[in-house]
Amino acid sequence: MLASSISPVVFKEFKAQKSVVTPVSAKTVNADPLSEAVNRQVNNILTDMNPEIELLIPTYLGNEKRRFYGRGTPEGLNLLDRFELGSGITAFRGYGTWSGAGWTGQPTITKDRGKTYLVIGAYDHSLRKIDIETNEVVWRYKYDDILKGSSTIYIDPTASEEDRIVVLQGSRLGVRNSLFTSAPVPSFRAISFRTGKELWKLNIRKTASYSRDNDSSGIDLGSGVIFNAGENAIGYFINSSTRTAAKKEGIIQPQILAEVQLYQPADIGRHSGNLVAESSPAVLKDRIYIAAGSGHIYGISIKERKIVWDFYTGSDMDGTVAISKDEKLFCAIEKQYIPGNGGVLKLNPAKKESESVEWFFPTNNARLDDWQGGIIGSVALNDEYRTEEMPALFATCAIDGNVYIGSQNVITGQKVRGPLLDREYNTPLIVFKQRIGGSISTPIFTDGNKLIAACYSGVYLFNLYFEPANPDDKNALKNSKGEFYRVIVEEAARFKPEVSFESTPIVWDGLVRICARDGWMYTLG
Repeated sequence: MLASSISPVVFKEFKAQKSVVTPVSAKTVNADPLSEAVNRQVNNILTDMNPEIELLIPTYLGNEKRRFYGRGTPEGLNLLDRFELGSGITAFRGYGTWSGAGWTGQPTITKDRGKTYLVIGAYDHSLRKIDIETNEVVWRYKYDDILKGSSTIYIDPTASEEDRIVVLQGSRLGVRNSLFTSAPVPSFRAISFRTGKELWKLNIRKTASYSRDNDSSGIDLGSGVIFNAGENAIGYFINSSTRTAAKKEGIIQPQILAEVQLYQPADIGRHSGNLVAESSPAVLKDRIYIAAGSGHIYGISIKERKIVWDFYTGSDMDGTVAISKDEKLFCAIEKQYIPGNGGVLKLNPAKKESESVEWFFPTNNARLDDWQGGIIGSVALNDEYRTEEMPALFATCAIDGNVYIGSQNVITGQKVRGPLLDREYNTPLIVFKQRIGGSISTPIFTDGNKLIAACYSGVYLFNLYFEPANPDDKNALKNSKGEFYRVIVEEAARFKPEVSFESTPIVWDGLVRICARDGWMYTLG
């Protein structure tokens, strides 16, 4: 009962702020009296403890289900402040200078010793810890290349006080490094949150994949284990105790407990080496779920440390699996290597793979840079921000230039062909669609029933209203109590500085923070 009432980070560490402790489900009308009593008791205990460390947004998309985006209700998108991230050189079709931060580029937020800090990696090769109140840099750690992915922060109880909080962050392989070098390519590193000093580096070794970068955000599994996926298509089970790191290949490396290969031999020819694992792992019960560039959505047993579930899409997949309250997987599919369209797949991992598809939502084919369609970002869920009166929604931004909001559970009755064109599936009810321009960013739901979506031509804020409806009304959605509501969406604000946004925003205390490709991180409100 405690585990269902408290976020995993709080339950594990007994350190969290009260507003994060009580999830939406504990605040809803007519909540179970016993659950309310448990929540009150735990909140009182946590408040009395006066916690020193609060992991507020500790990883990409907020938690191990990848569906938490921050707290507070944004009232607008006015420019309040900005922070210069700078530029750096990277190798991509020759050497070039990239500015700001891009995909996934979402900051993390941690409160430590009474102050709140933001951690962000950027294209100037730097990882920074920033005092969120003053916008001043506390420390800056330099990598060998640009940083694309988001950090993960966890607590190492075995470490000294100064190294107790650990930042995990990946980068590209290194401007001076070769894919084929026999020397270590330390694209994934652990940094001390309090000091900014390096704790260890992990060699992302050469495999059949054509990348040795690290875009994925690792996850703390508890019990002394973290999991991370390298772009070499290897999933690493790593000892979370930094004390166990030891010198190997000339650098201090973490203890690897087990490795999982995220591709099959047949995938090498089909994808010509594009086996890159860029998405972040999500956790449901005793399994890790991760979308791999090899065309598989894998379920990995945490206990056995091996693949036990394998849904094949055939497509390259960059988006991170989001897991809903009813324990379903929402997966973003790119239009690549497949005859059909990309889009969103909803899977039931409790069923065998061939019977797991609950619905498929295809997006339109459209060319944007090298992309041909589908979804590059992830799917957002409103599960952390709705009461039981509100219907369960998903949202996503697509290469076709649209932002979509749809029902997690209501289907239309129509059938669509899947990504491989081999089967027909149900398709969900889409309640809102607006053209905003091509996007690889992940939209986010917020407190106050709002949605923020970013694209290559700005940032949008939408208000969501829920009005009672009859079952036969157009776009009527049923909530968990069996009542019907219609969703009305309106554009509330737009921030268009004529620069590109690829990263995913966060909200804290009602303020929106998002990184852009012009060299800056913006604070909007």
